[in-house]
Amino acid sequence: MKESAVLLITFNRPETTIEVLKALQIAKPKVLYVFSDGPRSKEDNILRDKVQSLVDEYVIWECKLYKQIMDKNLGCGPGPIFAMNWAFEHEDRIIILEDDCVPSPAFFPYCNYLLEKYLNDERIWMISGDNACPEYALSSDYIFTNYAHSWGWATWKRCFEKIDFQMKGWPEFRDRKMLYSILPKKEAHFFEKKYDSIFKDKNSLNHIWDFQFGFSIRANGGLGIMPRVNLIKNIGYMGTHSNKKGFCHDRAVDDNYQIVTEPLFIVADYLHDRYHFKHHWEKMNRITSIKMLIKIILKKLGLYDFIYRLLHS
Repeated sequence: MKESAVLLITFNRPETTIEVLKALQIAKPKVLYVFSDGPRSKEDNILRDKVQSLVDEYVIWECKLYKQIMDKNLGCGPGPIFAMNWAFEHEDRIIILEDDCVPSPAFFPYCNYLLEKYLNDERIWMISGDNACPEYALSSDYIFTNYAHSWGWATWKRCFEKIDFQMKGWPEFRDRKMLYSILPKKEAHFFEKKYDSIFKDKNSLNHIWDFQFGFSIRANGGLGIMPRVNLIKNIGYMGTHSNKKGFCHDRAVDDNYQIVTEPLFIVADYLHDRYHFKHHWEKMNRITSIKMLIKIILKKLGLYDFIYRLLHS
């Protein structure tokens, strides 16, 4: 079984990056790409230097280490895209970790096995290490799904080359209601609104990459893979897209997971996906709606700025 290269995407968070590096020190990948986005400020520059010092301190096993340290800040949309493109200039498959995604030791053999097994199967686009609903019992050690996640994941160059990061195909895909041939009506409507909002907001389009990847998977009739257990602990409570610990953070991982039982069918697991949508996407949407409502009420009462300063002092 071929061991895949690992891409670590970093920036200005030494406190989380060190935990990912400790996990990599256990796994000891033979090829490691480390990408660092450019600083936006003097503080970023200091923190980024700390991150690079940690890389030099912890990557002490025998491996081919490649670094890409940017002078200009690309942002959390174009940055990861640039990083993946850089790694795929040399690799046909990669395992991808961001600086807040701490992998179980079992994550790497899981990815390596599946990357090799489905190397030339164009139905499969993404291997997720994150299982957002591990309480849902599966009949095999991994499943195929329309709801794979990118908190610790793997993919192939053949997929990356087809990603429509600007979602140029979205208007026709939307107008021909193609999403409704993939997902049940309620879920298709949910993601239709999500994709349309991103497509129409150029700031969002240039600020994220994962939703565009998800759209590209569906536009090409692709599937993701999800493990029976959770293999990634996300510790990135503070960052561009989060400012406190949420229900998705700090989930337990299984260090002893192995693939023994394979799925019988290469189709999305219908019952799992319905459960996943209800207990992950709808739950996230409810929490976001409640937060927005509270924010609006506090602003109308003139209390928002005061409470924000109080909570962040």
